[in-house]
Amino acid sequence: MSVHKGISDQLRRKNREISLFIQLDKEREAAITAAVDRCEANEPFTTERINELSSQINELAKQGSIPTRTYVTNAMIEEYVQKRR
Repeated sequence: MSVHKGISDQLRRKNREISLFIQLDKEREAAITAAVDRCEANEPFTTERINELSSQINELAKQGSIPTRTYVTNAMIEEYVQKRR
């Protein structure tokens, strides 16, 4: 019985990690989109929120099977916008 409980607890933890990753990754993508939109409109933008979320995801990744995310610079956003034009 304790083996079953151990497996159940482990699966619950993994499910929480995956759910949190999905939420954080969606927020990160939205922050990237917002930065790209502002850059395209020649408005000031920052990558601060993107990198905050990347940091949270990378900390979560240390616990197991969650993929890491790259930190983003303003130059990366500007380069992406230039390629799209």
